[in-house]
Amino acid sequence: MGDLRPEAPSEAEWIRRCQSGNTEAFTPLIETYERRIFRLAFHLVRRQEDVEDIVQEIFMKAFAAISSYNFQSAFGTWLNRIAVNHCYDYLRRRRVSRVSYFWEMSEEGQRQIESTARSPEPGGLNNEESLAVEEFVSKLLARAPAEDRVILTLKEIEEKSVEEIAQILNLKESTVKVRLHRARKRMVKDFKNWQEGR
Repeated sequence: MGDLRPEAPSEAEWIRRCQSGNTEAFTPLIETYERRIFRLAFHLVRRQEDVEDIVQEIFMKAFAAISSYNFQSAFGTWLNRIAVNHCYDYLRRRRVSRVSYFWEMSEEGQRQIESTARSPEPGGLNNEESLAVEEFVSKLLARAPAEDRVILTLKEIEEKSVEEIAQILNLKESTVKVRLHRARKRMVKDFKNWQEGR
């Protein structure tokens, strides 16, 4: 005998049910995207204690706006746009203090960064050095302006394509490329300033 169980509703069906006023239909959408949105918000905000509240606010905004979703782009892209805009607003409000994060690193982390900068191994970095570099890049990113942090996080951490970033930020692809180039230049300059002790 064949399987007579009804098929689970598709994502599009859940969205349409939400748009028709079925509030419970939003739950499977949250379950599908919660981890992805949490990760994105954490990379952008970098404050563990605030991320859960921010993710809740993002989903509340998405629920309030779901009637405007028109299926022109993927639902995940639409949701990412809401998340990025919300995090960007949070960062602008917070006006992250541009302190020298390098000095907040552990002494061991500072030593590893300094030795790596002075004498990189020809065969690449070992695990400890890689972790130290990763920590330092994370701290450089944390002190970057909100606009730079958003675009660098989407490209370098979330590994989105230029086309995807353009859709999420509602920009032309050429604009995304220019902003990425400028953001990378500013991060390199920030790193050089650290090296020179500024």
